[in-house]
Parts: sequence; C-alpha cells; structure tokens
Amino acid sequence: MNHSELFAAVKRGEIARCYLFEGEEEFIKETALRTLRHKIAGGDFAAMNDTRLTDPAPDELIAAAETLPFMSDRRFLEIRDSAMLLAGKAKDYDEDEAVKRLNEYLDRLPDTVCMVFFLRGKADGRKKLYQALKKKAVTVSFDPLEDRELAQWIASTLKKEGKKISLGACQRLWFSAGRNLTLLYQELGKLCACAGDREEITEKDIADICVKSTEYRIYDMTDALLGGQGTKAMNMLSALLRDGEDRLMLLSLLGRQCRLLRSVRAMAAAGMQQGQIAGKAGIPPFAVRRNLEMARAYTLEQLGDMAQWCLDMEYQVKSGQMAEAGSLETVMLRIMAIGKGS
Repeated sequence: MNHSELFAAVKRGEIARCYLFEGEEEFIKETALRTLRHKIAGGDFAAMNDTRLTDPAPDELIAAAETLPFMSDRRFLEIRDSAMLLAGKAKDYDEDEAVKRLNEYLDRLPDTVCMVFFLRGKADGRKKLYQALKKKAVTVSFDPLEDRELAQWIASTLKKEGKKISLGACQRLWFSAGRNLTLLYQELGKLCACAGDREEITEKDIADICVKSTEYRIYDMTDALLGGQGTKAMNMLSALLRDGEDRLMLLSLLGRQCRLLRSVRAMAAAGMQQGQIAGKAGIPPFAVRRNLEMARAYTLEQLGDMAQWCLDMEYQVKSGQMAEAGSLETVMLRIMAIGKGS
C-alpha cells in the first residue's frame, strides 16, 4: 500500500489493527501517522488512548496492546524504531525469542487497538519481524514523490493558504530547493509570507527567497565554471566548503553534472526535442535549456573528459594516491584550462 491508498482507506474508515510504516518520505509518513492517530484517539479522551513507545521489549509492547481503550472503541499504539526491524541496533532482549512471541501475538491482536510500527527510512528486509509483519500487518511504503505528485502536493499546500502556483514555478522550486518535503514546506511558508496579499507565487519569488540546495549550488558553480567565470566558480566553491559541505561529495556532484551535460548535448545532437530530453534526463524543461547553453560550448569528448577527471580524482583520493585537500580545485582548474570547444 502507498500513502495515497492509506489516506483513502482511513477516510473511508477502513483501519487495520496493525501497520508497518517505512520509506524515505518522512514528511508524509509523519502526516499519515498524525492522521491515523487523530482518527483513532482524537476524541475527548485522546491522551488516555494514545500510547507511544520507542523500541519496546515484547512484554511492554504486548501489555500496551492489551490495555483496553478508555471511553472509546480503540486505542492507538505507536512503536518507533524497533531494533527488531533495523540493522545493527543494540537491544537488551533475545531477538529470536521476542520475534517468536510477537509473531504469535499478532495472530490474536485485539480489535481494540491500532498498532503502528513506525520507522525512519526503510526496515531491514532480512529481519524476522519484518517478514512476519509483511504477512500479518498492512505495510505502507512512503516513497519519494514523483514529479506529478510533487506538483500536486505543492499546489495543494499553497491552496490552503489562498495561494496558487504554475507548473513551471513548481518545477523551479523543487529543482532549486530540493525534493525534501519537510524543507519544501518551510520554503512554502516563506513564500506565502513574502507574497503577502498577492495570490500568485512566481518563479522570481522562488529565485529571490528560497534557500538553494547543495545540488543546485553545484549546478550554479558548474554554470560559472563552464561559462568562463573561473573566479566566480572558485568563490562559490569556497562558500560551499565554508558551509561544511564535503569536498569529495562536491567532486562527485560535479562529475554527475558533467555527465548530465554530455547526455543532454548528445540527445540534442540526435534530434530529440527539449520535452523529450527533459523526460529522459529527469530534469525540468527550463533546466534542459540552461544545460544545453552550457553544453554547446564544448564537444562531447571534452564533456566526457571532464566527467572522467572527476571520477579519476575521486578514485585517487579514496585510494590514498592524492590528498583530499585541493583535489576538487585541481579538477576545476583543469576544466578551466581546456578552453571552449565547438
């Protein structure tokens, strides 16, 4: 089950006795948990029917599940970050025996409880409790939103504040600020506040107000680097390093950007339209245009060389052949030195 199916089921009142919430999209996962909690334990005696446990031993978990609800049909039981579902997490009980007890208990779980095993990220699929829950609980996967879903979420969030946004502005927002919904929610709040009485959130608002992700700052740095603005690119790198970004991670992102540029240029040379390139490359149409402007100043061979230099330098650093300090700068200077091709 995905998050959309879960919300639809809860709205219909179809609520299971036991769930497993896992996946990388934490904002919607937390929202789903609050929605389910409110549905089960949202009345006058909410606090009496809401129990939250972190990595409980089996006895504590079973005791909580067996507790009868107070002036309500059901009680809500949240179990966070159980060591029996995560790799390498220490526990002070015998896991095999604990899983055996819980596996048996799940078969007789009372209908007076709604139990949610809640995890940050994904469960370890090798764990025995995970295998049991896959069979006896409803597993809800919270995966990162696809472009269409992300645009709908942004538009819906803004609509609640009396604001609207175009698809192009949506794309620019997640392209520049990233796709993390927790951070995007904060950025949307800033955009609404700065827009004031104005209804439309524009691309200029996003450019002026929103925090740029590391990936987007690397994108800007690459733009300056390949556009012959070496000093500006080096200054941007210094700012990234001052902000605590890892040099090898930045080197890897630069290599990825160079590979993207080569791919975009090759697709354009093959006669593909910008919309087709956007779909293949997984970037918005406006980003295709900007990438093509950068890439057309270089040959496919040169762009391939740039990407390879990044890979080679990363290998040399990790294998101890080259010091990390100055490694990225060396590659950038080499890119600056090759000159523009045709």
